[in-house]
Order: sequence, then structure tokens, then C-alpha cells
Amino acid sequence: MNKTEWQALKPRLKKYLAIATLLCFVGFLTYGYLHKPELPPQIVLKQNFIPGEWLYIVEEARDRSEPKTLKFYMDNRESTDETMKVYLGKTPPFLVSDTDLKDVVIQRVANGLHIKLKGAVLRYRSDLYLEDGDTYTTYRVSLEQVETRPPLPSGR
Repeated sequence: MNKTEWQALKPRLKKYLAIATLLCFVGFLTYGYLHKPELPPQIVLKQNFIPGEWLYIVEEARDRSEPKTLKFYMDNRESTDETMKVYLGKTPPFLVSDTDLKDVVIQRVANGLHIKLKGAVLRYRSDLYLEDGDTYTTYRVSLEQVETRPPLPSGR
């Protein structure tokens, strides 16, 4: 291919690349719009069980057809819900369950928290290492779980 043929082909190539880029961008936006969760994450409980520490329960983003997922966090900050969603999104929860908030009972005990819930537990960590000035204090999270739902079909 000589130089004049290349010069003639260059504007067409730019045009096709621009169209392809635009189509990819529109496809990406359409996919994001169609697959976004209907219900955004929201903080459903904020309570001060341990002095200087706040317990946050966040209902995870989901579609209406999916079961609820509650994520439990401890944090020493108290801020607006929108700010806390950002902070909490960067830290791992100590408990994840598919229960409803009405089926959760939280009690303060001498060395931490006692949580009773109905439903499945997806993730659980029993030690909380919370900042206490320049050091950390260990709190225990005891869990009492009751499964009330019949077994789900495995599909096998």
C-alpha cells in the first residue's frame, strides 16, 4: 500500500473506529442500566452497643426477586448514611445473613455482643478488634442461629 492509498483510507478508519467506540459505550450503558439492582443498599440499623463503637446493619443491594442479605459492621464513626455506606463498603462485615431485620435480636454482654437470628449465616467472625486510643480491644460476638426454612432444592 502506497502513501496516497493510506491517506485515502485514514479518514474512513477513524470514522469506523469512532462508530465502534460509540457502540461499545452505548452497549456498556445499556447493560449497566438493565442489570442494576432495583433496591440500593441501605443502612437499616445504627446503634451504639459498645461505647465509642457503632453497630451498622446494611441491607445489601438487590433485585426484588432475590432474598434479603444483611451485613453487620462495627465502626467508630458516626456520620450520615451516605458517608457511612462508602466507609462500610471498604471494610469486610463481621456477619452476613439472609435474614430479615425483624428476626434479629442483639444484646450487649460483658465481653461483646450476643446476636440471635433466624435464617442462614453466610459469613461469621466472632472476634472484633476495635480501636481503643492507640491500642485495640478484643470483643466477642456470640451467635445463636435458628434455621426456620425447609431445605432448598439443590438442582442436582
